[in-house]
Amino acid sequence: MKDLTVSNYVKQYLSSRVHEVAPSTLRSERCKASKIIKLIGQRYIDSVTHSDIIQLRQKLHKSYANKSINEFYIILRAIFNNAFRDGVITRNPMDGVQNLKVCHSEPNPFTRTELTALAQTKVLCSSGKNAFQFGVLTGLRISELLAISWEDIDFINAKLKVKIALVDKQYKTPKTPGSQRTVELCASAISILTQQKLITGHRKARKISVLQRDNKTKKIENLSLVFYNTQTNQPFISAKQFNKTFFTPFLATAEVKHRGAGQLRHTFASQALTSGISKEWLARQMGHESTAMIDIHYARWMCADAPDFVNKVEQQFSGIFTPKQPDESIAVVENTSDLTTTSNTVSNADIQLTEQQISQLLLSHPHLITQHLKMLLSHSVGG
Repeated sequence: MKDLTVSNYVKQYLSSRVHEVAPSTLRSERCKASKIIKLIGQRYIDSVTHSDIIQLRQKLHKSYANKSINEFYIILRAIFNNAFRDGVITRNPMDGVQNLKVCHSEPNPFTRTELTALAQTKVLCSSGKNAFQFGVLTGLRISELLAISWEDIDFINAKLKVKIALVDKQYKTPKTPGSQRTVELCASAISILTQQKLITGHRKARKISVLQRDNKTKKIENLSLVFYNTQTNQPFISAKQFNKTFFTPFLATAEVKHRGAGQLRHTFASQALTSGISKEWLARQMGHESTAMIDIHYARWMCADAPDFVNKVEQQFSGIFTPKQPDESIAVVENTSDLTTTSNTVSNADIQLTEQQISQLLLSHPHLITQHLKMLLSHSVGG
């Protein structure tokens, strides 16, 4: 007789995922599957009701963030869909269960002041420090940074081919075609690679198994990896190891607030945006298919480092709209001009000018003499 428990359906689901998802995703799903089996695994799948799912969600809320609970939902929806298609259940208890809202954490990039402090900090692992600096200057993902090889670097044209990534100790091709790209290298990045070449450039290439995008095929490549862990005298095996053995102690020594190495990529993007670099170029450099990801994830405004854009606006329009300060003679003329164009009811008593002002006025504007003489003559003729 077929095993119709929740546990059995969960195990079937995991078996189907082995060649469908990346190893890191499969590990995550196995952890969540174990939790589901612990909570409701012994129940027959046709006995689970919608109310049971709501109660299960309340239990998960005590230990997991909304993002993780949504990942539990992926497994639950799959197993109940399978049971429905098998004809084991007539109603799906997951119907009407919506994903929970997720709060995305903002990038927390390093400021220029922090970068300066880190650059000036002495370390035992020069390779790790070079990796840190190179990551800031290129915007590579930490998984890409730890997987670059000397074979992928073109010193003459200052370019780097990003072909593989290191995710949880497994070398693999990037999950999206856009992530396989050519990255342009600035002069500082080339300088850091030149220093790093003295450390690991002489090492022989090693055979590395690279998991392909289908998550089944593995290809053996001979690669000379660039960044090594001084503690093990071997290449870094994961972002977790890089953080634990080098990056976290490095930040502590420099007295810089702790962040994960993933913030190196955020730092590159934020500083580039602050300096006015094109988002289109930035998206290509970072392996995004459009600028949408730049706007959503990497547009943290670095106020402490931003140029004085208001002053730049002033410089751009200087001399076009800025009015000149009127001198005394012009002010007097404007006042007198108003008087000469007003009604004839204005009396001489309304005009309060000193002899000095009158002299300056006539010297600066001799046409007023002619104007007033004509006025006097017209009055005389009229009289």
